[in-house]
Amino acid sequence: MRLDNGMRFDHCIGLQDWDALDGRIFDGDTLKCHDGSLNAGESIKVGDRAYRYEGDDSLGHSIFTPLEPFPVFEMIEKPYKDLFIVLEIYPMENGHHCVRPYVQSGESSGAYSRRGFQFAGEFDTREAGIEAGLQAGQKEIDDFYS
Repeated sequence: MRLDNGMRFDHCIGLQDWDALDGRIFDGDTLKCHDGSLNAGESIKVGDRAYRYEGDDSLGHSIFTPLEPFPVFEMIEKPYKDLFIVLEIYPMENGHHCVRPYVQSGESSGAYSRRGFQFAGEFDTREAGIEAGLQAGQKEIDDFYS
């Protein structure tokens, strides 16, 4: 369903994203477009993932088809001081690795809270991404929690 200016889609079908706070995958239900209205067949990126807009159904739901599968990630968790640094490592089609870092209050196997932070996370190798992510996590903990 669009507003008069054609820039907002509510009740979207097919959109997925991950929560920056706890890393969980969720189905998106709202999409705001600032570049212009979409026509059926056009593509858009949401949460670093490409989707094709298929149009609206008779109930006013906007339908999107993912152009690539939702990425499966490897998770690395390392204790630092009284917290944990958690890295999600996503292999990319170009052979690089994308790293999403979090600071976490407890182990992933138990009760925890998680907070993401700003980090430029595309690297040529998995190992370089892990090293940079861990260093950034240590700096974030030292700066924010000390």
